[in-house]
Amino acid sequence: MLATCLKVPREKAESIRRRLIESGLLDISFRIKGQGEFILIPVVSKEIDCEYEFVEEELQSQEKTETDYKNIVKMPAELKDYLPASYDIIGEVIIIKLDEELQEYRNEIGNALLKVHPNISTVAEDRGVKGELRVRDLNIIAGKDKTETMHTEHGVRLLLDPAYVYFNPRLATERHRITSLVKDDEIVVDMFAGVGPYSVMIAKYAKPKIVFSMDLNPYAIDYLKRNIEINKVENIIPLEGDSAAMIHDLPPADRIIMNLPHSAHEFFYDALTCLNPGGTIHFYTICERDSLDSIFAKLSMQARSMGSKITIDRLEELKTYSPTMSVYSADIRFSDLDLVDDW
Repeated sequence: MLATCLKVPREKAESIRRRLIESGLLDISFRIKGQGEFILIPVVSKEIDCEYEFVEEELQSQEKTETDYKNIVKMPAELKDYLPASYDIIGEVIIIKLDEELQEYRNEIGNALLKVHPNISTVAEDRGVKGELRVRDLNIIAGKDKTETMHTEHGVRLLLDPAYVYFNPRLATERHRITSLVKDDEIVVDMFAGVGPYSVMIAKYAKPKIVFSMDLNPYAIDYLKRNIEINKVENIIPLEGDSAAMIHDLPPADRIIMNLPHSAHEFFYDALTCLNPGGTIHFYTICERDSLDSIFAKLSMQARSMGSKITIDRLEELKTYSPTMSVYSADIRFSDLDLVDDW
């Protein structure tokens, strides 16, 4: 039968398939089909905002199976409105946040998720971040008593344990975007590298001179070293410790990644002093939507105190964090004050 499909590169197919399932856009009445270097994924509509081509293709039909855990979870109907619409999938692990009203049924919720995700082995409840290293406090509610997993995005394989390191699978597209911007022979500093999703992708697909990858979490650095080996990349130097101190011992960078949304602004001055003129900082922040201008005004003042200047080349709201707050990504270019117009 003829089906509407997204034609996606083979190495990206699994992550895209999962996102389509979560958003209810996968057409489960057809089987997915391989076509050389591409995978044809059936979708229910062409009204999808994405970079990939839509094609019409003859696909084999299949018996429909349930993909929404809300429809099969065993719990009172009046509580189903509290069920989360989204959750994180990291390798074979699902991480979900549950309101207090759902605690009595957390195991039933976990088992329902296992049924609609046959490739998942563990479901864990996210009870918030803890400690200086801001790792998630996870409580396994279904499946195997194991959270270490192999996560794949854009052909990069990342071994990690979300109970010991922080990892955000929803930034896969953002990491790929940053990688596409890296020029040959750049010196890149990944100030809060974690297990290396930015660093490894850049080393694998771009041609930097070197990537300095820092993190305070010893578990993250250990996984980073293992991920360097797994992906067979060589031009990454892992550094364990305080990035604000270590960055001053490095050669000036052409590009600095500051993926620490809760507190990246505290390290901005240190990063700026170690960036070559014309270089770029990829800055991430969580803030109230109406305070965004004041945050960048403060960063601009820090640059001016150094006799320098920043220009916001690109600003994007990545996701909603709360009813009034969002996560933002900014590409900030550093210049000498007398070379550019006022921001």
